[in-house]
Amino acid sequence: MTEKFEIHMHSNFSDGEFSPSELVDIACKNGVSILSLTDHDTFSGIPEFIDAGEKAGLTVFPGIEMTVKYGDFQLHVLGYFKDLASIRPSLWDRVETMKAQREERMHAMIDKLNDVVPDRFQGQITFDNVQKAAEGVLARPHLAREMVRLGIVKHTGEAFEKYLVQYNVQRENIHVDEALKLMRESGGVPIIAHPGERTYALHRPDKGIGFDDIPPRLEELKAMGLMGLEAIYPYHEKTGKVDYFLKLAEDHGMIATGSRDFHGFNTHQTPDVLGTTKMEPTFLEQFRQAWG
Repeated sequence: MTEKFEIHMHSNFSDGEFSPSELVDIACKNGVSILSLTDHDTFSGIPEFIDAGEKAGLTVFPGIEMTVKYGDFQLHVLGYFKDLASIRPSLWDRVETMKAQREERMHAMIDKLNDVVPDRFQGQITFDNVQKAAEGVLARPHLAREMVRLGIVKHTGEAFEKYLVQYNVQRENIHVDEALKLMRESGGVPIIAHPGERTYALHRPDKGIGFDDIPPRLEELKAMGLMGLEAIYPYHEKTGKVDYFLKLAEDHGMIATGSRDFHGFNTHQTPDVLGTTKMEPTFLEQFRQAWG
């Protein structure tokens, strides 16, 4: 029987629904035994996660999902680490800087939205109230929830459809080579998240990058320290590209991983989704070899 795992999930320390401890509880109920927390640009939820996971007898290890700059677009890079102690201060401090940049971005987005929402709501969106909805880093879902609370939109999906895509503010993210270097210096295993997704992906037809253009870019990233690809992913399954990414990882001598990218209600996922990726967790032994 395949051992269940979830190594790409988000807590309320970034843009997830559940606390780190609640995610561990869900994993236990779902029969999941291998778990990593990969919040966006923060390690803040990791201590709670590790403590809860170890008490539950699960195999747990720290992770993160960093938004990085690559050329003229953005990628998401997952980093997996042996334990909390292995994460060096240089990486931890850089991530804290990214958290501050997210706050600056949120201020800018709020300013833009307060100019474009209906007149009766202008000036009502405040940074302090948006921040109350977040335990850690601030993200657009927190802003969407505040817009629902104020009555500007009926649901968070409407917030994105009407405002948060059109009036998004891009921040200057860490360059991919620096992120990979910092992860590797901490003994981490860097993996490209959802490489075939519509955004934050290696496949970017809107940038003129098709599937045939991915291999040379993958070699470039591998030379910088990249170690793997998230091959089995819901969008890849939907578009029939799982085998393509599994073969790509094999051809380039890289680790293939899989996930549900679990957030909870922010991405319309119910708790039973966590841990339902269908693949053998062979990556774990490859992680352990890299960790030493």
